[in-house]
Amino acid sequence: MAASPIPWIIASILLVVIISVVYLKLRRWQEGFTADPTALATPPPADPSNTVQAAGAAAAATFCPPGSIYFLNKQGDSLCCEGAVENRRCKGRTVCTLSKGTGKVPSCTSVLQQLSATAASKLCPPSMPNYYVSPITGKRGCTESALTAAGDEPLYRDRPQCTIGTSPAADLLDEASCINKKRLEEMACISSNCSKTLHKYKEGFPLVLTQTYQVPDQVTAAPRMCTDEHSMEIYLDAAEPNWRSSGKPEYNFAISTEFCGTAKAVLIDKKYVEGAST
Repeated sequence: MAASPIPWIIASILLVVIISVVYLKLRRWQEGFTADPTALATPPPADPSNTVQAAGAAAAATFCPPGSIYFLNKQGDSLCCEGAVENRRCKGRTVCTLSKGTGKVPSCTSVLQQLSATAASKLCPPSMPNYYVSPITGKRGCTESALTAAGDEPLYRDRPQCTIGTSPAADLLDEASCINKKRLEEMACISSNCSKTLHKYKEGFPLVLTQTYQVPDQVTAAPRMCTDEHSMEIYLDAAEPNWRSSGKPEYNFAISTEFCGTAKAVLIDKKYVEGAST
């Protein structure tokens, strides 16, 4: 008795169906589709053993700049898009490439270096010039140490570093914040051998910069102290919002040698300031 051809027919039909499904999926992948899973894909992480030994000598970037997302275009290039990605195309602005840079699209390495340099100049104290940010945790700060290849943390964690919080207002309260360390380091001494400090007038309010100094022709006298006017303004704006219209004489920075600008003019530069006392 001859074998029935039905099982062979069923098997042939199933094989055709499988081949058709595979073909359609491959074609759909090649042509692109609206919900492109590569738009949210994450490039391979940086090799933690690959580190830089000097600030600025960055390795090739392995992640997109903040505000952009990773996607793979139809040519197989790894790119970063600021905006939506559809059909494996950036509908917004193509920020940079994680592949080799071109004349039209800069490398993400150069873009991240520029962003880091800008952030460092705005946020980092001179003694800790290297800005870092973790794309995973969002932690930001500045350090004296060189950075890892990914630029996400100090290479030497025992070296001095400071923190950048979620808002400048909160950072002004924190003695360990980068903004306060930057303000302190950048405050000019009004005479040689000054000593600068951060002073807390009231809990929960911005810290105020002060310095002790010696008047050159009064070397036998006790050191004097003055307050940085700008930091006092920031403090008063938070602690006493109406201080400018209060008329209180202690808030007239221009004639009080308790404030560094007037102290320098009157006591150090020996300039005449009407109403000022020594």
